Amino acid sequence: MEINTDQIKPWVWQALGLLLVAFLGISVLDKVYNFSQDFRNSVPKNTLSMSAEGKVSARPDLATVNVGVLTNEPTAKAAQDQNTKITNELIDFIKKQGLADDDIVTSNFSVYPNYEYNNGRNTINGYQANQTLTIKVHGVDKSTETLGKILSGAVDNGSNQIQGVNFSFDDPDDLKQEARKIAIEKAKQKASDLAQASGLRLGRVVTISENSIYSPYPMPYVLDATKDGMGGGGTAPAIEAGSQDIIAQMTIIFEVK
Repeated sequence: MEINTDQIKPWVWQALGLLLVAFLGISVLDKVYNFSQDFRNSVPKNTLSMSAEGKVSARPDLATVNVGVLTNEPTAKAAQDQNTKITNELIDFIKKQGLADDDIVTSNFSVYPNYEYNNGRNTINGYQANQTLTIKVHGVDKSTETLGKILSGAVDNGSNQIQGVNFSFDDPDDLKQEARKIAIEKAKQKASDLAQASGLRLGRVVTISENSIYSPYPMPYVLDATKDGMGGGGTAPAIEAGSQDIIAQMTIIFEVK
């Protein structure tokens, strides 16, 4: 027997639609309820939160130094040409110390007029060219000999601007990870001691979070031209990188029983 859908009253279709919506709504609510129950059961009722700090001390292995060449000439072209000539000689000297091309970067180059104030007006009195090289010296945790040679020889090879030395880490990620591990082990030990003293038993780890991690900024070493042999022809300056601390703060939440 065939049913002619045209003969079905409109209210019947409306009723069927409402039943379908109700069925879908009940199904969704059931899934939400089951999810909330599962989530509630997965979260332990009794927890213990513990924070700890991990510190790693290490000698910086990377030195960054900015050396510059400043020239003054009557014309802009003469200032630029003279500056380029001296800077190229300086770069050749630095490369002879074993540095790779990637470790020598031109970080600044400028040419601008020098002004002189006379009779109530500014007049151009020559031009100044300034070029700065940013140099990276690796492995200074083992030896600073190359760094010392570059600093003392830079002046002999045309540099008249040396902006000190910054010490940092070539790749601090391994040190950060080591600091995290130390912090986590400390937090576990502190939590275990506290739980034992309270008559509780430490359970599984619920969450681990990193509160902060301190990685030191490059540490400056200021050069003194009168003491560090920077006046040309002097001995290489004695530079020590010292040590720097990387600190991680971790928080662990444990289940307790």
